[in-house]
Amino acid sequence: MMQTEPNAVVSRFLGISAKSLHTSSAKNEDHKLKAKALKYTLQRTAQTLLYNHEGGKQHRVCSCHRNVASDGVSVYRDVSGNNARFGNLMTCGSVWSCPVCAAKITESRREDLQKAVSNWLLQGSSCLLLTSTFPHEADMPLSELLEKFAEALQKFKNSRTYKNIFGTSVAASALKSKKNTPLKNIIEGTHPRLGTVRSLEVSHGVNGWHPHTHEVLFMDDDRLLTDTAAVESLTKAWVVALINAGLGDESKINDMLLRAMDIRGGDYVADYVNKFGREPVELQGWTIAHEVTKANSKMGKVGRKFGNEFHYTPFQLLGFATDGDSVAAELFKEFSACFEGKRMNYWTNGLKDWFNINEVEDEDLAVDQETEKEKEEEFVIRLDGDQWKLVIETNARFEVLQAAARGGLNSVLSLIEDLKTRPKSYRGWFKDFARPDFSRFFH
Repeated sequence: MMQTEPNAVVSRFLGISAKSLHTSSAKNEDHKLKAKALKYTLQRTAQTLLYNHEGGKQHRVCSCHRNVASDGVSVYRDVSGNNARFGNLMTCGSVWSCPVCAAKITESRREDLQKAVSNWLLQGSSCLLLTSTFPHEADMPLSELLEKFAEALQKFKNSRTYKNIFGTSVAASALKSKKNTPLKNIIEGTHPRLGTVRSLEVSHGVNGWHPHTHEVLFMDDDRLLTDTAAVESLTKAWVVALINAGLGDESKINDMLLRAMDIRGGDYVADYVNKFGREPVELQGWTIAHEVTKANSKMGKVGRKFGNEFHYTPFQLLGFATDGDSVAAELFKEFSACFEGKRMNYWTNGLKDWFNINEVEDEDLAVDQETEKEKEEEFVIRLDGDQWKLVIETNARFEVLQAAARGGLNSVLSLIEDLKTRPKSYRGWFKDFARPDFSRFFH
C-alpha cells in the first residue's frame, strides 16, 4: 500500500502519467551510472524550463555541463569500470535548480555537518533536531510564504523566550574572544547551546507549498526534551511569531501548538529516519546530516508524508515535469525563481571555526575536482568541439559516460559515429574561456 498510495495522490493532483523516467530496463546497471543518468535527465528538463526564450540573461543552469571551459571536453573512467566523468566543463553551482551541482554541493555540506555532529556526540554531548513549520493554504504564492516565514523566524530568534532558554551561542562567544572583540551582553540560557545549523527546505502537496526549517541544536545534554515547560514556551513563542508575521490566526492556534514545532533527539538524531536514503536510487542510511543538507534534493518518486498529506521535493516535481506534467513544471519554475540566491544551510557564527570546518561557496564545491576515488581513474578521450557539439545536440551526455565506463575509448568512438546518424533535437555547445583547463597538457 505504501508503494502505490503516494503516486495515486500525486496523479490526482498533478496529472502524472504511469510512465516514469525513474525505471530502467537495464537491471544490472551500476548504481552510480543510474544516479548520473537521472541527474542529467532532470538537469536537461531544468534547462528547458528555465531557458529565457525572449533572450537576455539566462539562468545559470542553462549552460551547466554544456559550456566548455577551453578547447574540448575530457572524459575519464574509473578503473573498475563502474563510473565515468567529464572534465573541463563549466558548472553553475546552483544548489536549488541544478540536480548535478546540487548532488556535489549537498554531499560536501553533509560531510561538514556529519563531522561536526560526530565530533560533538563523541564528546558525550547531544544534538537535538528542531523542526519549524506553519499552516499553509493551496492558493498562497511561494514568494509570500517565504517572506513571512523569514519574518517569523527572525521574531522567534529575537524573542525573550528563545534567548532565555538557549542563551548566547557558546561558539559565537568563543570566536569573538579569539578575535579580541568579546561580546558585551552574554546571556546564560537555561539550556545553553554551542550553536546551531539551520536548513531551509520546501516541498509541495495538495495544500500548496510547505516551507519549513530543520535546525540541529548542539547542546550539552538532552535535558530540554524532558523540560516540558521550556518546550511549551518555545512552541508558544513560535506560534506568536507566526501570527505576528501573518502566518496563521487565532482560529488555528490549537492546531499550530500541536504541529508547528517539533524537537527530537537521542536515537532519533543519531540514526535519523532510515526510511529515506541516498538519492536518487537507494533508500538507506539517511542520517540527520542528510536531512539537514540533502532533503531538498531527494529525487525518488515516493513522497514524504506529513499527517495525511504527501509532499514532494522540487527535484521530484522536476521529475514529474520530465514525464510531461505541466503543473509540476510551473511549480518548479516558481520554486527556482523564489529560491535563487538563498542559502540552503546557515551555521551560527563561530560554529564552523569551532569544528575547524572551512567556509567554501557553493560555486566552488560544484566545480569538478579530483577526489581520492578519482585518483584511481584513467583518461579515455578528449572530445573536440565538433564532437561535443554533437553530444549536446543529441542529448547524449550520459551515453558518453556509460560508454566510457563500460568500454573505454573504442566504445566512445563507436558512440560518436552512431550519434552522427541521429536527429539533432537540441542546441549545441557554447565555448567559454573563463576557466582555463590545464589537464590537456598531460594527455
